[in-house]
Amino acid sequence: MHLVAKPVRIAVAGGNFAGLNAVKSLYLQLLATNPDYDGTKQAPPNPNVNITLIDRKDGFVHYLGMTRGLTQPEYGSKLWVPYSDMPWLQHPSITIKKSIISRITPTHIELADASENIEFDYLVIALGQSRNAPIGVASSTRSEYLEAMGKYQTSIKEAKSIAVVGGGAVGTELAADIKSDYPDKHVTLVHSRDLPIAGPFKDEFRNHVVDVLKALGVNTVFGERVVEEISTTEAFAPQPPKHSDILSELVDSVKRNATLKTSSGRVIEADLVFNTLGFKTKAPLVDLPSSTDAPIFSPSGIRVNSCLQVDDPKYPNIFAAGDVNNRGLVKLAGAAANSGTVAGKNIAKLVRAKDGEDAVLDIAGGRGGRSGRGAGGDAGRGGRGSGQHGVSDRGAPEYGGIKLVLGEHYAVIQKGEEVVPPEIAKNMVAPDIKLGKATKNLCINAFPISK
Repeated sequence: MHLVAKPVRIAVAGGNFAGLNAVKSLYLQLLATNPDYDGTKQAPPNPNVNITLIDRKDGFVHYLGMTRGLTQPEYGSKLWVPYSDMPWLQHPSITIKKSIISRITPTHIELADASENIEFDYLVIALGQSRNAPIGVASSTRSEYLEAMGKYQTSIKEAKSIAVVGGGAVGTELAADIKSDYPDKHVTLVHSRDLPIAGPFKDEFRNHVVDVLKALGVNTVFGERVVEEISTTEAFAPQPPKHSDILSELVDSVKRNATLKTSSGRVIEADLVFNTLGFKTKAPLVDLPSSTDAPIFSPSGIRVNSCLQVDDPKYPNIFAAGDVNNRGLVKLAGAAANSGTVAGKNIAKLVRAKDGEDAVLDIAGGRGGRSGRGAGGDAGRGGRGSGQHGVSDRGAPEYGGIKLVLGEHYAVIQKGEEVVPPEIAKNMVAPDIKLGKATKNLCINAFPISK
Protein backbone atom coordinates (compact mmCIF):
# COMPACT_ATOMS: atom_id res chain seq x y z
CA MET A 1 0.00 0.00 0.00
CA HIS A 2 1.49 3.32 -1.11
CA LEU A 3 0.41 6.41 0.78
CA VAL A 4 0.75 10.00 -0.41
CA ALA A 5 1.98 11.94 2.59
CA LYS A 6 1.84 15.45 1.14
CA PRO A 7 -0.81 17.23 -0.92
CA VAL A 8 -0.05 16.99 -4.64
CA ARG A 9 -1.72 18.62 -7.65
CA ILE A 10 -1.49 16.70 -10.92
CA ALA A 11 -2.89 18.13 -14.16
CA VAL A 12 -3.52 16.17 -17.34
CA ALA A 13 -3.92 18.47 -20.34
CA GLY A 14 -6.06 16.61 -22.85
CA GLY A 15 -8.04 13.39 -22.74
CA ASN A 16 -8.50 10.56 -25.23
CA PHE A 17 -5.89 7.83 -25.71
CA ALA A 18 -2.90 9.41 -23.95
CA GLY A 19 -4.63 11.62 -21.38
CA LEU A 20 -7.22 9.11 -20.18
CA ASN A 21 -4.64 6.37 -19.83
CA ALA A 22 -2.46 8.75 -17.81
CA VAL A 23 -5.36 9.44 -15.45
CA LYS A 24 -6.18 5.72 -15.21
CA SER A 25 -2.56 4.97 -14.37
CA LEU A 26 -2.57 7.67 -11.66
CA TYR A 27 -5.83 6.23 -10.30
CA LEU A 28 -4.26 2.78 -9.96
CA GLN A 29 -0.93 4.00 -8.58
CA LEU A 30 -2.10 6.71 -6.17
CA LEU A 31 -5.75 5.98 -5.29
CA ALA A 32 -6.50 2.26 -5.70
CA THR A 33 -3.68 1.28 -3.37
CA ASN A 34 -5.48 -0.33 -0.44
CA PRO A 35 -4.84 -4.10 -0.19
CA ASP A 36 -8.50 -5.08 -0.54
CA TYR A 37 -9.11 -3.07 -3.74
CA ASP A 38 -10.27 -5.57 -6.39
CA GLY A 39 -11.87 -3.37 -9.05
CA THR A 40 -15.45 -4.05 -7.94
CA LYS A 41 -16.00 -0.63 -6.41
CA GLN A 42 -14.57 2.88 -6.26
CA ALA A 43 -11.16 3.35 -4.69
CA PRO A 44 -11.24 5.09 -1.30
CA PRO A 45 -10.79 8.88 -1.20
CA ASN A 46 -7.34 10.38 -0.67
CA PRO A 47 -7.48 14.05 0.36
CA ASN A 48 -3.79 14.56 -0.49
CA VAL A 49 -4.26 13.67 -4.17
CA ASN A 50 -5.79 16.17 -6.58
CA ILE A 51 -5.92 15.09 -10.25
CA THR A 52 -7.44 17.47 -12.81
CA LEU A 53 -8.24 16.37 -16.36
CA ILE A 54 -8.72 19.32 -18.73
CA ASP A 55 -10.54 18.54 -21.98
CA ARG A 56 -12.94 20.54 -24.13
CA LYS A 57 -14.99 17.36 -24.76
CA ASP A 58 -17.19 15.51 -22.28
CA GLY A 59 -16.08 12.11 -23.52
CA PHE A 60 -13.62 9.83 -25.27
CA VAL A 61 -13.67 9.71 -29.10
CA HIS A 62 -12.42 6.61 -30.91
CA TYR A 63 -10.80 8.47 -33.79
CA LEU A 64 -9.53 5.24 -35.34
CA GLY A 65 -13.04 4.49 -36.57
CA MET A 66 -14.05 7.98 -37.67
CA THR A 67 -13.99 7.37 -41.44
CA ARG A 68 -16.12 4.23 -40.97
CA GLY A 69 -18.43 6.15 -38.66
CA LEU A 70 -19.15 8.67 -41.42
CA THR A 71 -20.56 5.92 -43.64
CA GLN A 72 -22.15 3.64 -41.03
CA PRO A 73 -24.43 5.57 -38.62
CA GLU A 74 -24.88 2.78 -36.08
CA TYR A 75 -21.14 2.28 -35.74
CA GLY A 76 -20.54 6.04 -35.75
CA SER A 77 -22.89 6.51 -32.78
CA LYS A 78 -20.64 4.28 -30.66
CA LEU A 79 -17.43 6.24 -31.26
CA TRP A 80 -18.19 8.83 -28.54
CA VAL A 81 -18.14 7.48 -24.98
CA PRO A 82 -19.11 10.01 -22.28
CA TYR A 83 -16.79 10.39 -19.32
CA SER A 84 -19.85 9.80 -17.13
CA ASP A 85 -19.80 6.17 -18.35
CA MET A 86 -16.41 5.69 -16.66
CA PRO A 87 -17.18 5.40 -12.93
CA TRP A 88 -13.54 5.54 -11.86
CA LEU A 89 -13.32 9.05 -13.35
CA GLN A 90 -15.97 10.14 -10.84
CA HIS A 91 -13.55 9.60 -7.94
CA PRO A 92 -13.58 12.54 -5.47
CA SER A 93 -9.86 13.09 -6.06
CA ILE A 94 -10.41 13.51 -9.82
CA THR A 95 -11.83 16.71 -11.31
CA ILE A 96 -12.83 16.98 -14.97
CA LYS A 97 -12.54 20.54 -16.26
CA LYS A 98 -14.41 20.95 -19.54
CA SER A 99 -12.62 23.84 -21.22
CA ILE A 100 -10.33 24.81 -24.07
CA ILE A 101 -6.68 25.16 -23.12
CA SER A 102 -5.15 28.39 -24.39
CA ARG A 103 -1.66 28.25 -22.83
CA ILE A 104 0.52 25.93 -20.77
CA THR A 105 3.26 27.50 -18.64
CA PRO A 106 5.85 25.91 -16.32
CA THR A 107 3.51 26.37 -13.34
CA HIS A 108 -0.08 26.54 -14.55
CA ILE A 109 -2.56 26.01 -17.40
CA GLU A 110 -4.58 28.91 -18.78
CA LEU A 111 -8.10 28.34 -20.08
CA ALA A 112 -9.90 30.14 -22.89
CA ASP A 113 -12.90 32.21 -21.76
CA ALA A 114 -11.94 31.79 -18.10
CA SER A 115 -9.93 33.80 -15.63
CA GLU A 116 -9.19 30.63 -13.67
CA ASN A 117 -5.76 29.02 -13.98
CA ILE A 118 -5.06 25.38 -13.17
CA GLU A 119 -1.89 25.25 -11.10
CA PHE A 120 0.04 21.99 -10.89
CA ASP A 121 2.95 20.25 -9.24
CA TYR A 122 3.11 17.62 -12.00
CA LEU A 123 1.75 17.76 -15.53
CA VAL A 124 1.04 15.40 -18.41
CA ILE A 125 0.72 17.21 -21.74
CA ALA A 126 -1.57 15.04 -23.86
CA LEU A 127 -2.98 17.55 -26.33
CA GLY A 128 -2.73 15.33 -29.40
CA GLN A 129 -2.87 16.88 -32.86
CA SER A 130 -5.55 18.76 -34.75
CA ARG A 131 -7.36 17.86 -37.96
CA ASN A 132 -10.22 19.74 -39.54
CA ALA A 133 -13.71 18.39 -38.95
CA PRO A 134 -15.22 15.91 -39.44
CA ILE A 135 -12.12 13.72 -38.93
CA GLY A 136 -11.16 16.03 -36.09
CA VAL A 137 -14.32 16.32 -34.01
CA ALA A 138 -15.62 19.85 -33.48
CA SER A 139 -18.32 18.83 -31.01
CA SER A 140 -17.83 19.18 -27.27
CA THR A 141 -20.74 16.96 -26.16
CA ARG A 142 -22.10 13.63 -27.37
CA SER A 143 -25.42 15.17 -28.40
CA GLU A 144 -23.61 17.76 -30.55
CA TYR A 145 -21.48 14.98 -32.02
CA LEU A 146 -24.48 12.82 -32.97
CA GLU A 147 -26.19 15.80 -34.61
CA ALA A 148 -23.09 16.73 -36.61
CA MET A 149 -22.40 13.14 -37.65
CA GLY A 150 -25.98 12.80 -38.80
CA LYS A 151 -25.53 15.74 -41.18
CA TYR A 152 -22.33 14.31 -42.64
CA GLN A 153 -23.83 10.83 -42.97
CA THR A 154 -26.92 12.17 -44.74
CA SER A 155 -24.81 14.27 -47.10
CA ILE A 156 -22.67 11.26 -48.04
CA LYS A 157 -25.76 9.13 -48.58
CA GLU A 158 -27.38 11.73 -50.84
CA ALA A 159 -24.27 12.67 -52.85
CA LYS A 160 -23.65 11.04 -56.21
CA SER A 161 -20.03 12.14 -56.50
CA ILE A 162 -17.49 12.60 -53.72
CA ALA A 163 -13.88 13.80 -53.88
CA VAL A 164 -11.31 13.24 -51.14
CA VAL A 165 -8.28 15.53 -51.22
CA GLY A 166 -5.18 14.05 -49.60
CA GLY A 167 -3.88 10.52 -49.97
CA GLY A 168 -2.54 9.98 -46.48
CA ALA A 169 -3.86 7.33 -44.13
CA VAL A 170 -7.06 9.23 -43.37
CA GLY A 171 -7.80 10.12 -46.99
CA THR A 172 -7.28 6.61 -48.31
CA GLU A 173 -9.36 5.05 -45.54
CA LEU A 174 -12.15 7.58 -46.08
CA ALA A 175 -12.26 7.02 -49.83
CA ALA A 176 -12.24 3.24 -49.28
CA ASP A 177 -14.99 3.36 -46.65
CA ILE A 178 -17.26 5.49 -48.82
CA LYS A 179 -16.77 3.32 -51.90
CA SER A 180 -17.11 0.12 -49.88
CA ASP A 181 -20.41 1.14 -48.32
CA TYR A 182 -21.72 3.01 -51.38
CA PRO A 183 -20.32 1.17 -54.42
CA ASP A 184 -22.55 3.09 -56.85
CA LYS A 185 -21.10 6.49 -55.92
CA HIS A 186 -18.32 8.07 -57.96
CA VAL A 187 -15.42 8.49 -55.50
CA THR A 188 -12.21 10.29 -56.47
CA LEU A 189 -9.03 10.44 -54.38
CA VAL A 190 -6.66 13.31 -55.25
CA HIS A 191 -3.06 13.20 -54.02
CA SER A 192 -0.09 15.39 -54.92
CA ARG A 193 2.44 12.54 -54.94
CA ASP A 194 2.75 9.65 -57.34
CA LEU A 195 1.87 7.13 -54.63
CA PRO A 196 -0.29 7.47 -51.49
CA ILE A 197 0.85 7.49 -47.85
CA ALA A 198 3.89 9.61 -47.12
CA GLY A 199 6.31 8.47 -44.46
CA PRO A 200 8.83 5.70 -43.78
CA PHE A 201 7.06 3.05 -45.86
CA LYS A 202 8.04 0.83 -48.74
CA ASP A 203 6.66 1.35 -52.23
CA GLU A 204 5.47 -2.24 -52.00
CA PHE A 205 3.15 -1.14 -49.19
CA ARG A 206 1.98 1.89 -51.15
CA ASN A 207 1.33 -0.17 -54.27
CA HIS A 208 -0.82 -2.57 -52.24
CA VAL A 209 -2.88 0.46 -51.17
CA VAL A 210 -3.30 1.48 -54.83
CA ASP A 211 -4.35 -2.07 -55.76
CA VAL A 212 -7.07 -2.07 -53.08
CA LEU A 213 -8.38 1.34 -54.12
CA LYS A 214 -8.61 0.14 -57.72
CA ALA A 215 -10.32 -3.09 -56.65
CA LEU A 216 -12.93 -1.04 -54.80
CA GLY A 217 -13.45 1.21 -57.81
CA VAL A 218 -12.00 4.43 -56.37
CA ASN A 219 -10.86 6.82 -59.10
CA THR A 220 -7.31 7.87 -58.19
CA VAL A 221 -5.69 11.11 -59.35
CA PHE A 222 -2.07 10.98 -58.19
CA GLY A 223 0.79 13.35 -58.87
CA GLU A 224 -1.54 16.34 -59.10
CA ARG A 225 -2.11 19.05 -56.53
CA VAL A 226 -5.42 20.87 -56.05
CA VAL A 227 -4.69 24.50 -56.90
CA GLU A 228 -8.23 25.88 -56.90
CA GLU A 229 -11.46 24.97 -55.16
CA ILE A 230 -14.78 26.66 -55.79
CA SER A 231 -17.94 25.76 -53.89
CA THR A 232 -21.35 27.00 -55.02
CA THR A 233 -23.14 25.92 -51.86
CA GLU A 234 -22.61 27.22 -48.36
CA ALA A 235 -20.46 24.95 -46.21
CA PHE A 236 -21.81 23.22 -43.10
CA ALA A 237 -20.12 25.86 -40.91
CA PRO A 238 -19.64 28.95 -43.10
CA GLN A 239 -18.13 31.07 -40.33
CA PRO A 240 -15.08 29.83 -38.39
CA PRO A 241 -16.23 29.34 -34.78
CA LYS A 242 -14.64 30.95 -31.78
CA HIS A 243 -11.19 29.58 -30.88
CA SER A 244 -10.72 27.98 -34.30
CA ASP A 245 -7.34 29.74 -34.32
CA ILE A 246 -6.36 27.48 -31.41
CA LEU A 247 -8.03 24.26 -32.56
CA SER A 248 -8.26 23.45 -36.25
CA GLU A 249 -10.78 20.66 -35.56
CA LEU A 250 -13.32 23.42 -35.00
CA VAL A 251 -13.05 24.26 -38.72
CA ASP A 252 -15.16 22.21 -41.15
CA SER A 253 -13.22 20.90 -44.15
CA VAL A 254 -16.23 19.69 -46.16
CA LYS A 255 -17.40 21.59 -49.24
CA ARG A 256 -20.61 20.96 -51.14
CA ASN A 257 -21.23 21.25 -54.89
CA ALA A 258 -17.59 22.04 -55.51
CA THR A 259 -15.29 22.24 -58.51
CA LEU A 260 -11.62 21.34 -58.10
CA LYS A 261 -8.84 22.31 -60.47
CA THR A 262 -5.54 20.43 -60.26
CA SER A 263 -2.00 21.41 -61.19
CA SER A 264 -2.36 19.62 -64.53
CA GLY A 265 -5.47 21.60 -65.42
CA ARG A 266 -7.80 18.72 -64.68
CA VAL A 267 -11.27 19.75 -63.49
CA ILE A 268 -13.12 17.58 -60.98
CA GLU A 269 -16.70 18.28 -60.02
CA ALA A 270 -18.15 16.74 -56.88
CA ASP A 271 -21.26 16.98 -54.76
CA LEU A 272 -19.04 16.67 -51.67
CA VAL A 273 -15.35 17.35 -51.10
CA PHE A 274 -13.48 16.15 -48.01
CA ASN A 275 -10.11 17.80 -47.42
CA THR A 276 -7.94 15.48 -45.34
CA LEU A 277 -4.59 17.19 -45.89
CA GLY A 278 -2.32 16.83 -42.89
CA PHE A 279 -2.70 17.93 -39.32
CA LYS A 280 -1.62 20.79 -37.11
CA THR A 281 0.41 20.49 -33.94
CA LYS A 282 -0.86 21.94 -30.68
CA ALA A 283 2.68 22.55 -29.48
CA PRO A 284 2.29 26.37 -29.88
CA LEU A 285 -0.04 26.25 -26.86
CA VAL A 286 2.90 25.09 -24.76
CA ASP A 287 4.99 27.97 -23.41
CA LEU A 288 7.98 26.27 -21.80
CA PRO A 289 11.19 28.29 -22.24
CA SER A 290 14.25 26.13 -22.80
CA SER A 291 16.97 26.25 -20.15
CA THR A 292 19.60 24.85 -22.54
CA ASP A 293 20.81 25.50 -26.06
CA ALA A 294 18.51 22.73 -27.31
CA PRO A 295 14.95 23.74 -28.24
CA ILE A 296 11.95 22.29 -26.42
CA PHE A 297 10.24 21.57 -29.73
CA SER A 298 11.32 19.48 -32.70
CA PRO A 299 9.49 19.17 -36.06
CA SER A 300 7.82 16.00 -34.80
CA GLY A 301 6.70 17.36 -31.43
CA ILE A 302 7.80 18.23 -27.90
CA ARG A 303 11.19 16.71 -27.22
CA VAL A 304 11.02 14.12 -24.45
CA ASN A 305 13.48 11.70 -22.91
CA SER A 306 12.93 7.94 -22.78
CA CYS A 307 10.82 8.33 -19.63
CA LEU A 308 8.60 10.92 -21.38
CA GLN A 309 9.78 13.88 -19.31
CA VAL A 310 10.18 17.07 -21.31
CA ASP A 311 13.79 16.91 -22.45
CA ASP A 312 15.04 19.83 -20.39
CA PRO A 313 16.50 19.61 -16.86
CA LYS A 314 14.27 22.48 -15.80
CA TYR A 315 11.10 20.39 -16.17
CA PRO A 316 11.46 17.00 -14.43
CA ASN A 317 7.82 17.31 -13.35
CA ILE A 318 6.36 17.80 -16.84
CA PHE A 319 5.69 14.88 -19.17
CA ALA A 320 4.43 14.84 -22.76
CA ALA A 321 2.50 11.78 -23.93
CA GLY A 322 0.95 10.71 -27.21
CA ASP A 323 0.97 12.53 -30.53
CA VAL A 324 2.18 15.82 -29.06
CA ASN A 325 5.67 14.48 -28.31
CA ASN A 326 8.48 13.64 -30.71
CA ARG A 327 8.50 9.89 -30.19
CA GLY A 328 7.31 8.16 -33.33
CA LEU A 329 7.54 9.04 -37.00
CA VAL A 330 4.03 7.64 -37.28
CA LYS A 331 1.51 8.73 -34.66
CA LEU A 332 -0.43 5.69 -33.46
CA ALA A 333 -3.30 5.34 -30.98
CA GLY A 334 -1.79 2.32 -29.26
CA ALA A 335 1.52 4.09 -28.74
CA ALA A 336 -0.33 7.14 -27.38
CA ALA A 337 -2.25 5.00 -24.88
CA ASN A 338 0.93 3.27 -23.75
CA SER A 339 2.79 6.55 -23.33
CA GLY A 340 -0.05 7.94 -21.22
CA THR A 341 0.19 4.91 -18.96
CA VAL A 342 3.96 5.30 -18.61
CA ALA A 343 3.71 9.04 -17.90
CA GLY A 344 1.10 8.47 -15.20
CA LYS A 345 3.10 5.67 -13.62
CA ASN A 346 6.29 7.77 -13.58
CA ILE A 347 4.55 10.71 -11.95
CA ALA A 348 3.19 8.37 -9.30
CA LYS A 349 6.71 7.12 -8.63
CA LEU A 350 7.98 10.67 -8.21
CA VAL A 351 5.08 11.53 -5.91
CA ARG A 352 5.62 8.47 -3.71
CA ALA A 353 9.39 8.86 -3.48
CA LYS A 354 10.65 10.26 -0.21
CA ASP A 355 12.43 13.61 -0.13
CA GLY A 356 15.85 13.32 -1.70
CA GLU A 357 15.20 9.75 -2.84
CA ASP A 358 15.70 8.76 -6.46
CA ALA A 359 12.74 7.17 -8.22
CA VAL A 360 13.48 4.55 -10.88
CA LEU A 361 11.29 5.58 -13.81
CA ASP A 362 9.84 3.38 -16.54
CA ILE A 363 10.95 3.72 -20.13
CA ALA A 364 8.25 4.23 -22.76
CA GLY A 365 7.96 1.38 -25.22
CA GLY A 366 10.23 -0.89 -23.21
CA ARG A 367 9.53 -4.57 -22.55
CA GLY A 368 9.84 -4.64 -18.81
CA GLY A 369 13.11 -2.72 -18.70
CA ARG A 370 13.22 0.23 -16.36
CA SER A 371 15.63 3.11 -16.21
CA GLY A 372 15.89 6.81 -15.75
CA ARG A 373 15.94 8.59 -12.43
CA GLY A 374 14.05 11.52 -11.02
CA ALA A 375 14.25 13.15 -7.63
CA GLY A 376 11.29 12.40 -5.45
CA GLY A 377 9.48 14.46 -2.88
CA ASP A 378 9.32 18.05 -4.10
CA ALA A 379 10.73 17.45 -7.60
CA GLY A 380 7.59 18.88 -9.10
CA ARG A 381 7.91 22.00 -7.00
CA GLY A 382 11.33 23.07 -8.20
CA GLY A 383 13.33 20.15 -6.78
CA ARG A 384 16.70 19.09 -8.11
CA GLY A 385 16.03 15.77 -9.87
CA SER A 386 15.62 14.91 -13.52
CA GLY A 387 15.35 11.91 -15.80
CA GLN A 388 17.71 10.79 -18.55
CA HIS A 389 17.48 13.91 -20.64
CA GLY A 390 18.69 13.63 -24.20
CA VAL A 391 18.01 9.89 -24.60
CA SER A 392 15.23 10.41 -27.14
CA ASP A 393 17.44 12.32 -29.58
CA ARG A 394 20.26 9.78 -29.84
CA GLY A 395 18.53 7.99 -32.68
CA ALA A 396 15.61 8.25 -35.04
CA PRO A 397 12.12 8.61 -33.54
CA GLU A 398 10.31 5.37 -32.84
CA TYR A 399 8.56 3.62 -35.70
CA GLY A 400 6.68 0.37 -35.40
CA GLY A 401 4.48 0.12 -38.47
CA ILE A 402 1.14 1.05 -39.91
CA LYS A 403 -2.16 -0.70 -40.50
CA LEU A 404 -4.68 0.71 -42.98
CA VAL A 405 -8.23 -0.62 -42.87
CA LEU A 406 -9.64 0.01 -46.35
CA GLY A 407 -13.34 -0.73 -46.23
CA GLU A 408 -14.69 -3.82 -44.48
CA HIS A 409 -12.86 -6.39 -46.59
CA TYR A 410 -9.33 -5.06 -47.15
CA ALA A 411 -6.31 -4.08 -45.08
CA VAL A 412 -2.74 -3.11 -45.92
CA ILE A 413 -0.08 -3.55 -43.25
CA GLN A 414 3.62 -2.81 -42.87
CA LYS A 415 5.30 -4.02 -39.66
CA GLY A 416 8.76 -2.53 -39.35
CA GLU A 417 10.42 -3.39 -42.66
CA GLU A 418 7.98 -6.19 -43.49
CA VAL A 419 4.97 -5.69 -45.76
CA VAL A 420 2.32 -8.23 -44.85
CA PRO A 421 0.81 -10.11 -47.83
CA PRO A 422 -2.69 -8.77 -48.59
CA GLU A 423 -4.42 -12.13 -48.13
CA ILE A 424 -2.98 -12.32 -44.61
CA ALA A 425 -3.40 -8.63 -43.76
CA LYS A 426 -7.17 -8.67 -44.20
CA ASN A 427 -7.42 -11.25 -41.40
CA MET A 428 -5.28 -9.18 -39.02
CA VAL A 429 -7.75 -6.38 -38.37
CA ALA A 430 -10.54 -6.14 -35.82
CA PRO A 431 -13.99 -5.84 -37.45
CA ASP A 432 -14.83 -2.95 -35.11
CA ILE A 433 -11.47 -1.22 -35.74
CA LYS A 434 -10.48 -1.83 -32.10
CA LEU A 435 -13.45 0.05 -30.64
CA GLY A 436 -14.20 -2.79 -28.23
CA LYS A 437 -10.56 -3.00 -27.16
CA ALA A 438 -10.39 0.74 -26.55
CA THR A 439 -13.57 0.87 -24.46
CA LYS A 440 -12.55 -2.20 -22.46
CA ASN A 441 -9.18 -0.60 -21.73
CA LEU A 442 -10.91 2.55 -20.48
CA CYS A 443 -13.12 0.49 -18.15
CA ILE A 444 -16.54 1.62 -19.35
CA ASN A 445 -19.06 0.95 -16.55
CA ALA A 446 -16.26 -0.66 -14.57
CA PHE A 447 -13.25 0.05 -12.38
CA PRO A 448 -9.66 -0.59 -13.46
CA ILE A 449 -7.38 -3.15 -11.88
CA SER A 450 -3.61 -3.51 -12.12
CA LYS A 451 -2.42 -6.20 -14.51
